[in-house]
Amino acid sequence: MSLVRFRVVSVKDDGPIQLVTGRGEGGERLVDLMRFQPDGLTTRPDVGALGWAQFAGSRERGVVAGLENPDKRPKDQPGKVLYGPDGQKIDLKPGGDISMTSQSGTPMTTVGDQVYLGGDPATPGQTFARVQTLSGPSPFVWARIS
Repeated sequence: MSLVRFRVVSVKDDGPIQLVTGRGEGGERLVDLMRFQPDGLTTRPDVGALGWAQFAGSRERGVVAGLENPDKRPKDQPGKVLYGPDGQKIDLKPGGDISMTSQSGTPMTTVGDQVYLGGDPATPGQTFARVQTLSGPSPFVWARIS
C-alpha cells in the first residue's frame, strides 16, 4: 500500500463514481482515480486542489481523498465550517449558534431561537430591530439597521 501527494488536473463527475485525474510526486500523471464521498454530501474538487492518492499494487487502481483548495478554506475558524466555491459559508459555532454567509458577504446568524439578518449580534457596533410582519413585530427575526 502506498500514498502519494496528489494535485487535481481534471474531474469526471457524470457517472456513479467521481473520477479524478491529477499529478503525483515528480509530475507523474495519475488518470481516473476513484473518489468516494460520504452519503448525503457531494463536492467537486477544484482544479489545483491538493490531497493524496492511495494504491494497493497497480497505479491504475487508486483512490484519492483529502482534496481541498487551501486558498479557499476559511482559516482560524472555531467549530465546523462548510464553505462554497465563491465565498459562501455555513459556520457551526461553539455553543450552538449558526452563521450563514452568502457570496456577497451578507450573513444570517442564529442565536438560540432568534434569527439575525445582515449581521451577528456578537459583533460590536451592529444594531438590530425586530422584523415587522402582518401580525406585528416578529418575536424571533431581527434585521440589522446599523
